[in-house]
Amino acid sequence: MRHALLLSFSLLAAFAVAAPALAMDALDRAERIIKEHHLLSPKAQRCSTLVVRDDSDERTAKVGVYEVHNKACGGDPEVEHRLFDLEVGMKTGAASWDNNFPDMEMRPVPRRAR
Repeated sequence: MRHALLLSFSLLAAFAVAAPALAMDALDRAERIIKEHHLLSPKAQRCSTLVVRDDSDERTAKVGVYEVHNKACGGDPEVEHRLFDLEVGMKTGAASWDNNFPDMEMRPVPRRAR
């Protein structure tokens, strides 16, 4: 687990050094999209981590969503499982995800569940 968190934080730190406000905004937007569109259950939200990818820029934030494995969440702490990637338009707010689709293509995030 410690290795997975260090990897996540190092990727985030690499992006955050260049643009800390942009990285935080990207994480905030991704978290809001996940909650508003019900992309993960509340438990899955508590047991996941978001990583801003280093190929993000001021136009498009690319965020990886990974399972957290620990005593509270369960699972093998040595394994880091990618759930999906999000791409968020920083100006438009438009979001797409790959949700592990077989073709690995990014598709629009589904409309909010009511």
